[in-house]
Amino acid sequence: MIMKLQHDTEEPSEQEAEQESEQYRHRHQHHRHHHHEYQYRFQDQFQDQFQHQYPFLTGGSWTDSLPHTDHCNLFRNTDYAKTSLGPISDWDPALRCYVSMLFADSRPACVYWGVEDRIAIYNQEFSLLLGAMHPAFMGMSFYEGFPEIADAVRPVFEASVNTRHSMQLPHSSLFVSRNGFLEETFWINQFIPIPGPNGEIQGTYNTCVESTQHILHERQRLVMDQIAALTLHSVSETLAKIMEALRGNPNDVCMALLYTYDDADCLTDHDLHLCGSIGVPSGHQLAPETAQLRTSNAGLVPYFRQAKALGTPVVLRESDGSLSDVAALLNGVEWCGFNEPARNISIQELRSSAGDSLGFYVQGLNPRRPYDVDQRESVADLTRTMEATWMSSVSTEQAQLRERALELRATDSERRLKLMAKHAPIGLVQISMDQTIEWANDQFYDITGHDRTKPQMSEFYNAFPPEERVKVAASLKSLQYEGVEREVHELRLSRKWRPPGTDEEASAWMLTLGLPLHDEDGRVILTMGFLSDISHQKWSELVQTRSAAQAMQAKRQQEEFIDTTSHEMRNPLTAMTQLADGIAGCLKDDCARSVDDYRSIIEDNVEAAATILACAAHQKRVIDDVLILSRLESEMLSITPIPAKPSKVIADVVRMFSAECLVNDISISIIGDSSNEHLTQQPMLVDTSRLAQILINLLSNATKFVVNQHVRKITVTYGASLAHPPIFDTAFPMNSIEDEGEDPSNDALPDLHNDEERLYLYFVVTDSGPGMTDEEMSRLFKRFSQATARTHIQYGGSGIGLYVCRQLAGKQGGRICVGSRLGVGTSFGFYIESRLVEGIASAVSNGPATSGRLGLSRDQGYSRSDEVTSTADVLLAKRASDMRQQMRGFDLFLVEDNLINQRVLAKQLRSAKCTVTIANHGQECLDLLQRSNCWRDSSLATNDRIQVEAIILDWEMPVMNGLDCCRKIRELEATGQLTRHIPVILTTANVRLEQREHAEQAGVDFVLPKPFTVNDLLDKVWTMLNHETSEKSAPP
Repeated sequence: MIMKLQHDTEEPSEQEAEQESEQYRHRHQHHRHHHHEYQYRFQDQFQDQFQHQYPFLTGGSWTDSLPHTDHCNLFRNTDYAKTSLGPISDWDPALRCYVSMLFADSRPACVYWGVEDRIAIYNQEFSLLLGAMHPAFMGMSFYEGFPEIADAVRPVFEASVNTRHSMQLPHSSLFVSRNGFLEETFWINQFIPIPGPNGEIQGTYNTCVESTQHILHERQRLVMDQIAALTLHSVSETLAKIMEALRGNPNDVCMALLYTYDDADCLTDHDLHLCGSIGVPSGHQLAPETAQLRTSNAGLVPYFRQAKALGTPVVLRESDGSLSDVAALLNGVEWCGFNEPARNISIQELRSSAGDSLGFYVQGLNPRRPYDVDQRESVADLTRTMEATWMSSVSTEQAQLRERALELRATDSERRLKLMAKHAPIGLVQISMDQTIEWANDQFYDITGHDRTKPQMSEFYNAFPPEERVKVAASLKSLQYEGVEREVHELRLSRKWRPPGTDEEASAWMLTLGLPLHDEDGRVILTMGFLSDISHQKWSELVQTRSAAQAMQAKRQQEEFIDTTSHEMRNPLTAMTQLADGIAGCLKDDCARSVDDYRSIIEDNVEAAATILACAAHQKRVIDDVLILSRLESEMLSITPIPAKPSKVIADVVRMFSAECLVNDISISIIGDSSNEHLTQQPMLVDTSRLAQILINLLSNATKFVVNQHVRKITVTYGASLAHPPIFDTAFPMNSIEDEGEDPSNDALPDLHNDEERLYLYFVVTDSGPGMTDEEMSRLFKRFSQATARTHIQYGGSGIGLYVCRQLAGKQGGRICVGSRLGVGTSFGFYIESRLVEGIASAVSNGPATSGRLGLSRDQGYSRSDEVTSTADVLLAKRASDMRQQMRGFDLFLVEDNLINQRVLAKQLRSAKCTVTIANHGQECLDLLQRSNCWRDSSLATNDRIQVEAIILDWEMPVMNGLDCCRKIRELEATGQLTRHIPVILTTANVRLEQREHAEQAGVDFVLPKPFTVNDLLDKVWTMLNHETSEKSAPP
């Protein structure tokens, strides 16, 4: 046995292999013989059985069973013997069967027999599609009859043969001669492979189903959807876009006109205006640009009236001859689409939902389509869409109606639902019970960031951070197995996104809604999820929360600021009230007093008055800071550089604090940088009021902090530098307060010349106060912020002074910094950008450096601390102060409606040896001028005339205000009724730039802001009168 196995496993010899090969060939030939024998036997059996069941198809006259029609006669009489089919009598039973079915088919159909030449046999319905090829195509090879499309259709035939499955050509365009003209039609062609008796494909059965109405409806729907989806614009823009949409369907809209009324608000007959056309050249007789609906006979206007009267469309048809009435008007029309004249023209009146006439629409209909119910309804649908879109552009309410109309047009077909699911702005997902993502749209993967190649839910969980994965798994479990019908969650994702306007990444978020899908038995078969990206919303909520916190902080700071400011205002007000009350009651006691007693009372009152002035000055500084802050926040503060000397500005500011420093024994000194003294002594372009405001705030802080120190010393250092930033030479390291953004610049300064360099003025205010720590310095220069909470309690202040300084320095192209050492003192330094003014020194010495004849620097705000005069003004003021006791009194008109102010000011002026004539408003002033020594042709005696040298005029007054009064005075001077120019000083509490310009235009000589002292007023009067005297005495 073992030897036999070994023998069997040995390789066969060459002779044995040849014998085995011969046996194989013999078996194979025997098998082929039996196969062919079986195949012939099967064909014989098939033919016998076919002849037995369908005897009418087996004889030579089998065609007698076909319908007796002209088309069947054409089939019978065709010589098929010349084709591969051979004579009809010899045809295969299968071919006879399919031919019989062909002529019984009510659809257009054709049998192509033979896989090589494909001989055509077609029924009468199919002949309509052949056009000129009928009847020649009967019995002709497809490739011979249609060589131009043979290469395109051949793959369809071959595919049906190879796959043994029907092939389809959807919506083939075909022009069919039907209804007396060439029609545009569309057909769905299906090619069904035909097997023979032996199972091999021997031909193709081609059926045609017309889809014209479907294609035309889709073509029309695309235009209507495009019109309905137009973005809201003005009526003219909307109508233009409607016409543009109609141009997209030239076959169905071969010509169009759109008319509207000139007066869109009018609902009666008015002039018509052509607002759009298609295929009609400009100026064509068919389409006049304008026409009167009621009377015009131009173009198609008579048919407009007919359509309006009937309330239904008017159709001009070729078939009934109505189109021929306008044939002459149609000459020169550039027909779109098939370049053929329309056989039907529809004229429609467009109406609003309320029935009001909007205009008229004319459409040349498809010349290769009959005017039937479908086309009439198509035009009606189009006009309804145009009406809805038109009205949508008129009102928001109509826009909502348009959206509802679009929703009504939407169908619930599966194709549209799939399209909506694919392109919806939310993510959609279906999760099977085996924890697999069965389907999801692109938005799902975009929102979650999940890899679409990994459908397992175990992989999907990685799209969430660990703390969210448990929530997702629990939610899915409750929907699938615990009977929960709805799960809504806000989930944080692992992916990051970059919020707009930021460089930092934030976690992405999504809102999810999960719903179970049940079968008929109520079992959950699927879980559906709806996802929307709420990253922006979450980020907005975070920003809103932060903003709310910041707003609360700002509100708290503002409330603290109001409380502090109120305290800063009420404290000096209380002292002023108490001091004034003491002065008012100092003589109420009727007891006899000695001269020393009266002297003591006077000294006390003088001291009280000085204190009242100091308190008023303190109140004013607080008010100035609040006003500057308001202008900064409203971005209404401007910088207006004027020629001035920095040393002069510093001297004027320091002079304001001389009385306070004298009372509190404070040493204050000014030190100029000797290295650049030639720069600081020259006129420069600076905004003196803004520069003075910074210095006043810094000196106010310095005096406040050194008053309780053993050593009371303040030093103001200044200089000029070409370097940026300037180097501050102080005893303490200076910490600059850096603002965000680029280095500041002073845009109010003129541009640099080619050889000119930037110039920077720097100032340092050093005090011997208590000093500060680094932490305390870090809180400075912020709005409503002070170094420590005890600062306000111990030293007072509102917390905005340094913030105002920082902003004002930045507005002038500079920065501010601070240096301090606890127990030693503090230095505040700042610099601003400036320019040298060449050739202006003489102007500064000869007159005011301020702009305009009102003597005020031109900025948008003004306060007492803003008034910084030039060198000439200071010299004149000093001279006037020195000579006040020696000079004569002035003859003044005081025009003031406030009786208290009137009485107080008149008393003080009379105490200064002035003669005061009082008027309560502008008209009384004019009446008094008629009795003055300046009035021409006065009937009064010279001694009886009122003397007047200047007029002090309040702005706001009843009957006639100050400006109107001044204008009238200048008119009287111009006409010669007044014999000379009378200086007018206008007093007001509001002196913004535009108000000062109005005053200058009215003829005011000087605007004196409130509050002011009598000495200020007299100095101005003396200066103006002395200036006029100098001009009169000057040689010609």
